[in-house]
Amino acid sequence: MAKQAGGNISVTALAQVRILATLSEEALAKLAEKCTWSRHDSGSEVLAEAEPSNEVYLICSGRVSAKTFSDAGKEITFAELVQGDIFGELSALDGQPRSSFVLTLEESLLASLSATVFNEVIDSHPDVMWALMIELAARVRRADEKVFEFSTLNTSNRIHAELLRLARMHPAKDGVVEITPPPTHADLASRTNTTRESVTRTLNQLKQGGLIEATRQCLTIFDPDTLTRLIRDSESD
Repeated sequence: MAKQAGGNISVTALAQVRILATLSEEALAKLAEKCTWSRHDSGSEVLAEAEPSNEVYLICSGRVSAKTFSDAGKEITFAELVQGDIFGELSALDGQPRSSFVLTLEESLLASLSATVFNEVIDSHPDVMWALMIELAARVRRADEKVFEFSTLNTSNRIHAELLRLARMHPAKDGVVEITPPPTHADLASRTNTTRESVTRTLNQLKQGGLIEATRQCLTIFDPDTLTRLIRDSESD
């Protein structure tokens, strides 16, 4: 459920968005006045797939997931986006319908801009344009990485690779990574184009090997290096 965000939303919220990092406080304040601000409960649909709207969303706090469904009705997760990320920029740039639907994974504060305003910002601020290009390049690289994994890795190793990808998003302490909140088995299945049963089986094998520990609050990866070796060993078989 979306709720109009009230209270004192300052430029600090927009300053969390990476592509806007070089803007001055004055420029951020002007941009904040052009934003539509909203808070969304966890599990809210922010965007519907194929809709013609072209607003760009800035994640000032929270976490969202971009998803679609295959022709067979299987849920596929394209990306998980967090504070500092943006989404909806492709439709703003090319005018095409949305390529995915977006759900919040936790309570989130979002700022949205019309495509017109967004394009004015990137036209008038070259640093923002460059930052956007870097963000899009990173997404293409991640997409290429997944295409490679789907083409070369078996089910278990696709799950290993996804765990490593999640681990890179969290700080390590003495080589141990804690992922909070942990992904659900259904979420991992959606990310790796497999089934919940396969995810459960693979995670149980990793638990038995002492490589991970999973609770409702946290997924702990004790040895990311061994996960990497498992993937490399499978590639050399």
